[in-house]
Amino acid sequence: MNILKNINLLNQIFYFFVILLLTVFLKFNAQAHELWLEPVNFKFNNKEVSKIHINIGQNFMGSPFGYYDPNKKNLYLENINKVKDLPQRDGNFPAIQTLILDQGFHILNYETNYEFLKYESVEKFKDFLKEQDLESAVGNFDTNKIPTESYRRFAKALMTDGNKSFFIQKPKLDFEIIALTSPHKLQEEIFEFQLFEKGNPLENWKITIFSRDEENNYKEIVKTNPNGVGKIKIFDNRTYLISALKLDKANYIEKLKYKSDWFSLWATLVFKK
Repeated sequence: MNILKNINLLNQIFYFFVILLLTVFLKFNAQAHELWLEPVNFKFNNKEVSKIHINIGQNFMGSPFGYYDPNKKNLYLENINKVKDLPQRDGNFPAIQTLILDQGFHILNYETNYEFLKYESVEKFKDFLKEQDLESAVGNFDTNKIPTESYRRFAKALMTDGNKSFFIQKPKLDFEIIALTSPHKLQEEIFEFQLFEKGNPLENWKITIFSRDEENNYKEIVKTNPNGVGKIKIFDNRTYLISALKLDKANYIEKLKYKSDWFSLWATLVFKK
């Protein structure tokens, strides 16, 4: 009995330190808004546990961190037939681990709760606006007050076991990128996607495309058409991160409720050709 009590105590201590370290890590990386999913293997094996990192960083360079359930609003795996919730254990590393039993094309979806950020200075906020090319869109703001922001992330990863099946998701998130073509069976090497906000396509929207191979990193900017559709040419043996951002000024009621001056939504879609 004493042995069991000691084991339970050790487990509690272990999880306490896991959560503490995750909390410190997340606060340290708070100003790196962008979050994306990156499977260890984009081509999964039905007989092995698939492991997927949750990365935070910038310009497709970042750090993976362990799973922390309070950050999660939704985590699920979707294929042509069903949607499966994926409960995880705090401290998992890689963060997401699951055995994918079904065959074919799958989409892993991760949606976070709101997180709060107070910038270190007004200059840091200006740097963020400049980096994201949002200076003209935001216009003038109160430079006598350090800005605060609430943000959420909507991340997806495309995975397959080699089967050529494909399906197009129906929009259901507040902000999301949906693949319109499969990167695994393209004839003309043109990949199409669509950007949605609450089910409505976003036209003429800036989309940042990051990609990398074994030797180089690449970046390009495209804009969506009137139907919210974007197109890019993709190349073999590259990993792609498609990223979109929406930044809005909080209204009076939102300021009272969330104590934030700004709200941002971030959508990412990752796949490997």
